[in-house]
Amino acid sequence: MRDALLITLAEAWGWRRTVGIPALVGAVLAAVWLWLTPPLYSGRVMLQLQADAARAPLLQAISAPGHRQVLWAALTGPDVLRDSAPGATPPLTPNRIELRILNNYLLEVGVNATQPQGLALITENLGYNFIQAILAPERIRVEQLLNEAQSQLTELDALPQPLDATTQTQRERAVAAVAQLQSDLRLLNNAFGQQGGQALIWFADAARVTEPLQGLPRWLLALGLGALFGGLVGYGAHRLPRRWHPAIHTIAEAQAASGLPVVGVLPWLNQLAVTHQGSRVNAGGKALAPTDFAEMTRLGRSILRNLRGPLLVVSPSGAEGASSVALLLAEKAAADGKPTILADLNLKNRSLSEKMLLGDGSWILPHGKGAWGALRPIAGNLQALPAPKQMAALQGLAEQGGIPSLLEAMQKHAEVVVLDASPLTAANRGNLDAVTLGTHANRTILVAQQGITQASQLKLAADQLLLAGVNVQGVVLNQQFAPTRRQRLSQLAEALGWLSPALGRALSHAAQRASLD
Repeated sequence: MRDALLITLAEAWGWRRTVGIPALVGAVLAAVWLWLTPPLYSGRVMLQLQADAARAPLLQAISAPGHRQVLWAALTGPDVLRDSAPGATPPLTPNRIELRILNNYLLEVGVNATQPQGLALITENLGYNFIQAILAPERIRVEQLLNEAQSQLTELDALPQPLDATTQTQRERAVAAVAQLQSDLRLLNNAFGQQGGQALIWFADAARVTEPLQGLPRWLLALGLGALFGGLVGYGAHRLPRRWHPAIHTIAEAQAASGLPVVGVLPWLNQLAVTHQGSRVNAGGKALAPTDFAEMTRLGRSILRNLRGPLLVVSPSGAEGASSVALLLAEKAAADGKPTILADLNLKNRSLSEKMLLGDGSWILPHGKGAWGALRPIAGNLQALPAPKQMAALQGLAEQGGIPSLLEAMQKHAEVVVLDASPLTAANRGNLDAVTLGTHANRTILVAQQGITQASQLKLAADQLLLAGVNVQGVVLNQQFAPTRRQRLSQLAEALGWLSPALGRALSHAAQRASLD
């Protein structure tokens, strides 16, 4: 039971950015909307129609397509609204009115208001005036037909008696028409009361007022729905693109997609920070060097062993950790006592040069055997080459022999040279083509971000490098943003430690003893 609870906490903490933050934003927006929107009281009245007794097409089938628009126009007419709530403040407007057509026999008219006083009376008045508005054309038509039938009957009665058979038949039809039209007119005239089945339209029930949810329940419901909606939006935004374009998650998937071996795995190292002195890892509130971790020793051994010549680190499309891998490998080589140069040749994203304060990159290619002052000391055996910005350097690198001369100069100053290149998709003008760098480097490794790099992108990048004759050693799977459950619980314990040190320590100890796999 305890392990299941810890696993649930670890999974929930893992979704804090993808789902938790959108859920919080949704709850905040719901709170703002609730604060600006007062609760509404709702008045309702049901109207029933004898569709079988109606003569007008509108009243025979009120649910027919297009008839709702006619009924809505009658319900929200200026005269109807004014007569339903004379002198009301604020005045009755169409945006406060609702109309529901349940079937050909039932209509529901509703009025919304922020106060319940007089709402039932306004709702009944609106229903009454609405009946008058929709029956006015019908009454005029029936009255005209009745007048015509009575005039015809008067003319027939004025003829000499007895009438012939044809005239007698006409008179009988006129008498029947007058009787029917008088019945229809009685129905119309009785439509405004509570006569039930004797009227064409009547109030099926008295107007009723529904009170809105108020107080704490209203806030809890709104915040819950807002958080749910925000969480679903965040989850969908995270999952749907990856469903359409599957990303790699395991070593086997990376090997299958690229056709290359996975030569190393960059473990999750908590929060990796890059400073002017190199990289640091926040672990348990302490800043540690990544080279102190056993995982980095294994990563360096698999990639840097027997390294001769420059090593190029590149990713398919960017934001996959290639710069971090390049920095960590350079630091590992320097920590092992080898003079090392980290060259920032990623002109799409000069993050290493900016975070490590390497300067403005105003260097030029070396000429002859003179001193070359482009390198910046970092710490110990590690030096760095800032990303070039001077047009002279960029033009020199673009010329034939420019890149080989740069690599040759760096190899004279260091035993290990690590190159951070732009992503393979960043082939824009003014950038250094990663494929060209790979053809001159002795070794190249591809960096894929677990859960981010798409399998199709990784395959395309590997094929592009191999077709150009680049010596690709394999793939490094970056798990920087894929912590284990135990590591997630350690994160959560550290966060809780700010609020309650005792609770943070208890959660940390429980995570160490639990079986979370």
